[in-house]
Amino acid sequence: MSFSAPVHAEISFSSGWQSLLRFLHLDIKKEVNSYVTPPERQCTDQNVGRAIANTPPPEPPTMPEEPILTGAASDDGASSMREKIMENYTKLGGDPIALEQSLCFFDKNKGVKFKAAGDPSRSGGISIDNQRYITINDLNVTMSKSRMFVIDMETGKVNTYFSAHGYGGKKGVPESDMMAEGVSNVDGSNASPRGFFITGTRREGSSDPRWKFSMKLHGLQQGVNDKSFSRAIIMHPFPKMPEESASSDDPNVSGAIRSEGPFSLSQGCTMLSENYASDIINKIKTPSNSKGGSLYYNYSAEEKSRGASYCGDEGLMKK
Repeated sequence: MSFSAPVHAEISFSSGWQSLLRFLHLDIKKEVNSYVTPPERQCTDQNVGRAIANTPPPEPPTMPEEPILTGAASDDGASSMREKIMENYTKLGGDPIALEQSLCFFDKNKGVKFKAAGDPSRSGGISIDNQRYITINDLNVTMSKSRMFVIDMETGKVNTYFSAHGYGGKKGVPESDMMAEGVSNVDGSNASPRGFFITGTRREGSSDPRWKFSMKLHGLQQGVNDKSFSRAIIMHPFPKMPEESASSDDPNVSGAIRSEGPFSLSQGCTMLSENYASDIINKIKTPSNSKGGSLYYNYSAEEKSRGASYCGDEGLMKK
């Protein structure tokens, strides 16, 4: 496997891994396009050119027999909406544990003001002011499957998209490929941070010619993702991403959708297809004249291991 930036550095696999590649007739290459050095650290992609058409699908998530729908309001209308959301979310292949955790966090913290770590422009704090949407980015799922879910809390509609994670490989974080092998809060790790965030404002323009707009993400958990803003962890479009998406309104959709690429990796940011990034950001961003946006969740193996009752209380930076 070779990295080319403009400078080339060779990295060798173990002999066992090389044998497996020869057996599967796979050619894995990663290209780091780091010719741009922006004044404010942004995401540099890492293109993953790997044939995945014959990759066996991962095991589907284990669903609880009866979803708890933690935090759902007691009245029949709200309870019915939560049930609709769960039905639509799992229809598209979503892990019900992630949704349970997200709803629990939302219900417990939708009126809470948090510290905006690393952002002096929000010294008064941030809150979940855009309560119409919740976004779950499931880092336990391969990039070849749609794994980011945008949930409309008013209509119950769910849309799912493809997303990129950070390639890691530094600061003690394992190197990632199609699966996110590690997450990190450390600057320079090139890995995505895990946990709960509040979305920021949409920012027009970029020092990188490959995207023209972005949205910052404010980490809410000390020691988990509080360095995200200072690391310039953002959501932005990128040309080398799958363009497919799916909606719970489509009667013909069942489970996650799959793609053969192209795929790219980031230095920790959430990268989306140019085909739908603008629409997603416009929905989930901080509303005008507000200090905070919607709830965003990078759901990793650590959160999954804590079960449906986990509400994200770990290191919350409340004002």
